[in-house]
Amino acid sequence: MSSSIASSRLPRWIVPPVLLLAAVYALRPLESRLLPVALAPSAALAGSGGTLAVFGGMRSVLAGGFWLRANLAWERRDTAATTALLHLAVAADERPLYFWLNGARMIAYDLPGWQAEAVPEAVRQRNMARQAESAIAFLQRGLAAHGPAAELYIEMASIRLRVLGDRAGAARLFRQAAEQSGAPYYAARVYAELLRELGRPAEALVWLKQILPNLPANDPAARRDVVLQRIKGLEQEAAGK
Repeated sequence: MSSSIASSRLPRWIVPPVLLLAAVYALRPLESRLLPVALAPSAALAGSGGTLAVFGGMRSVLAGGFWLRANLAWERRDTAATTALLHLAVAADERPLYFWLNGARMIAYDLPGWQAEAVPEAVRQRNMARQAESAIAFLQRGLAAHGPAAELYIEMASIRLRVLGDRAGAARLFRQAAEQSGAPYYAARVYAELLRELGRPAEALVWLKQILPNLPANDPAARRDVVLQRIKGLEQEAAGK
């Protein structure tokens, strides 16, 4: 009886952290059984009816517990544990884009830096490429869970460009991002710039003219003036040939 009374007097703000901490400790014995589910090809949809859906309304708490443990593993620079726990977090609850985006950044940018300093440069580069591809595959699973999402395409494009140096692959992904509803305006501008860098200025010009009518003059983020300048520059470049 006394414990029941004490519980009823807990401040409301304490409940979520308490649930999260309880989940962190409760998850340890489950990890070995849940990890194969998280790494399965259909795991991205597990939270919507797969094995992990048995936790019902606890999905967000379960995912939060895995996410917290992933961050603790990240602080220890434990590559295997970090990767496994990121997969478990999104398998538990695929809905937060935050998990997909920040998980991919950990995989692509942080994990490769944890190698021993004595590793040969060739080995280092191969590991960076391998982790970048793993991060892209992780984001592709996010697309399977969410459907086309500009944020996921942009993150994939950034990894292809910054880590793999793949301008053509990045360009394709920036275009896919730009074509999604509610995509940030800069995705379309970056696509055009990559086309120009790839030696395809005519395509860049066609694309910029195509997006111009949909750029509002009263929205600074649209950078309509910048697009007009780039169109003018590409037209002058084409006329000079």
